[in-house]
Amino acid sequence: MVYNPSNIPSGNSFEERRRYKRINKNFILSYFIKNLPEKRFEITQLKNISLGGMCFITSQAFEPGTEMGIELKTPYMSDVTYLEGRILQSHVKVKNMIYETRFEFEHIQPQAEFLISKLIEFFMKEEKNRNE
Repeated sequence: MVYNPSNIPSGNSFEERRRYKRINKNFILSYFIKNLPEKRFEITQLKNISLGGMCFITSQAFEPGTEMGIELKTPYMSDVTYLEGRILQSHVKVKNMIYETRFEFEHIQPQAEFLISKLIEFFMKEEKNRNE
């Protein structure tokens, strides 16, 4: 999605226009470029996740369109959840050290989609209960 202030309806925030609800959680994941699976990037931090994709921290910038595999680990699931997709953008946080990388899911398996939706539902319910 390209940010364009002229296409935001009056009174609506960018957050309200998102296609999927997202949660801000710091889970651990590892990732690899799909055509170089032997070169794994071990343990990095997830910033947020939705059914459409995620934002996570990387130690280098990746070109938009780069296809990746991701193994997501959370304290709420005993197994690793495998996800595939492509890079939308890597944004510099600290040059040559820290990048926020936006990732869009592609070909998400039904089991992974179910697990992510339950995870999001759990944390949204928890946040709602905290705010009441």
